[in-house]
Amino acid sequence: MQITSFSTDRYTVRPWRSALSDPAARADLETALARILTPEVLAHLPPSLTLGPGDRVADWIDAREAESDVLTVTTARDGELIGLVILAQDPDAALPTVPLGYLFAKSVWGRGAASEVVTGLVQSLRASASIRLIGGVDPANPASTRVLEKAGFARDPALSSEDSTIYTKDLA
Repeated sequence: MQITSFSTDRYTVRPWRSALSDPAARADLETALARILTPEVLAHLPPSLTLGPGDRVADWIDAREAESDVLTVTTARDGELIGLVILAQDPDAALPTVPLGYLFAKSVWGRGAASEVVTGLVQSLRASASIRLIGGVDPANPASTRVLEKAGFARDPALSSEDSTIYTKDLA
């Protein structure tokens, strides 16, 4: 699957690889993420995506780069980093399956940023090969459930557990 840039009314979403290859841009990314990756923002994410005491943002970035395609979300108005979209792939699935994760700065919570970006992602991926997007939600995070439902995802009881409700969206 080719991950490309896309824009919504308020945001620009693009792969972070170009920022990682430029030392100055990477330093700016690390600084911005250090402000965003607060315990409150990371609270409902899987343990592998959290930062522990003493963990470095640089190492967190390297771990995401090694396992996923990561997109930065910046404001169209001034280019401020406000979030990330994280896409992994399961090459063994019959229908290419892409686990979807996202996180947004607390400063934009409740303003529709996640819904706008996830909906934009779905629209941009429709032109790709057939894929299944999968999003897992901590039951204690109803806002994330609403984001996925607004983007047309459906709850999958067979994949869900007590700890995580799984939503899927097939794109053809």
